Amino acid sequence: MKRTLASVVLALALTAASAPPASATVFEDVAADQYYSAAVAWAVEQGITAGTSETTFSPDAPCTRGQILTFLWRSAGSPEPRADTANPYSDVKETTHYYVPVLWALEEHILTAEETLDPDTPCSRAEVMSYFWRYAGSPAPDAPAVFDDVDPAADYAQAVSWAVETGVTAGASETAFSPDAPCTRGQIVTFLRRSLEKEPASEAPAEPPARPLRTLTGSGPASSLGLDGSAFTSHSLYESRVQVDIYSPTEAAFSITVPFPLFQAWNYSVRWDEEDSGVSYVFSYYRWDEAFADLVDWPEDHNYYHLSEMTGQPQSIVLEALDAEADRMGGTVSWRVVLPEESTFRFDSLSAYQMSCEVNSAPLPWAQPDLTGEPPPQSGAAPETGQAPDQDPENTEPAVEKPEGKKPAAPSEPAAGTAG
Repeated sequence: MKRTLASVVLALALTAASAPPASATVFEDVAADQYYSAAVAWAVEQGITAGTSETTFSPDAPCTRGQILTFLWRSAGSPEPRADTANPYSDVKETTHYYVPVLWALEEHILTAEETLDPDTPCSRAEVMSYFWRYAGSPAPDAPAVFDDVDPAADYAQAVSWAVETGVTAGASETAFSPDAPCTRGQIVTFLRRSLEKEPASEAPAEPPARPLRTLTGSGPASSLGLDGSAFTSHSLYESRVQVDIYSPTEAAFSITVPFPLFQAWNYSVRWDEEDSGVSYVFSYYRWDEAFADLVDWPEDHNYYHLSEMTGQPQSIVLEALDAEADRMGGTVSWRVVLPEESTFRFDSLSAYQMSCEVNSAPLPWAQPDLTGEPPPQSGAAPETGQAPDQDPENTEPAVEKPEGKKPAAPSEPAAGTAG
C-alpha cells in the first residue's frame, strides 16, 4: 500500500512539474500594452505553449506549420490519433514534437494527404486561416471579404472571408490581407484565441491616420446672422478660411473656420474656379443648429451636402458623406465625403483650380419654390436628378445674405442643379 501511494505521489509530482502554470508567465519580451499580451497569457494558462524560454515568448518570431498545428492540437485537448491513421508526409518523422498533432490534423481534415508538409516552414496568413476554418468545419461565410490581394477564386478565399466575418482577423489593412506574409507567434496565439473564444479582432495597434495626398487652402467672406446680439452681426463681413485634404481621387476632407460661433450661419461653401476653361465647382454644406429652429423649416437630416459643376448646364454630382464634426462655439466645421467611382469629377484634379470659400445663410435647396409638383425631399435626401429646371449658372454661386434675425424669404428662382 505504501509503495502504491508513493507511486501516486511521484506521478502527481511529475505531472505538476510538466504541466503549464495556472497563471500566465511574465515574459520579458511581452509588454502589457501589446495587442497579443492577453492572448499570450491565455495560451500559457491553457497549456497551448510555454514560451521559448522561462523568460521569453518571442512574439515576433515566425511560427512554423508544425508549431501552429501543435498549438491547435493542444487547444483541442491533445487527443491521441487513431492507430490506423497513416503518415503520408516524407518530411514528418515520428520523433518530432509535431508528429501526433499532424496525424490528428489529418483526421480532422485540417490537412490533406500530400507527399510533403514542410513543417518547419513559417506558416503564411492564408494557411493559418485555412487551418482554423477547416477545424471549424469549413462553414460558408455570409459574404466574401473584399481585399485587393485576395483572389475570390483562391483556395483560401472562403477561409479569409470566414475569419473576417467571425472576428479572427480584420486583415493587414482596410484593403489588403497579405495572404503570403508569414505569421508571428504573437499573431498565432491571438488568432487562435479569437477563433475559439470569438474575441473581437484587433490584431495590431490602430493604423495611424492616412496622410492626405494634397492639401489645398483658400479664404473668402463670411457673414453672421447675429442671433445672440453679439458683435457678430449680419451687417459686417468677416473672413472665413478653408482647408481641403485630398486623400484619393474620390475622397476628401473639408474644414472651414470662421471668427464667430457656428450657430451664426448655416451655409458653408467651397468654390473652385479654373480660369482657362471657365469651369467652376461649388460644394455647399448646410448645417442645422438648434438656433435655427425658429428661422427656417429644416428636414430631419441636419447635414445636407450639395456639389455642382457650374457650366452652361449645371450638373449635380452625387456623393456620400462619411462624417461631420463641428466646434459649435469655436467656429470650425469639418466634413468628409466620397465620390462614386463612376463620377467624372475627381478631387485630385482640383490643384489646377483657384479655391475660395464663403459662409452665410443663403436659402436652403429644399426651401426653394416647388416648380416640379413633386413633394420636397425628406430626411435630407436630395431631389431626383433632373427635377430642377435649367437656370442661369450665376444664380448658383454662394451669396452673402444679410438677414435680420428672421426666416429668409424664398428667392424667385430655385437653386441651379439638383442636390447631391
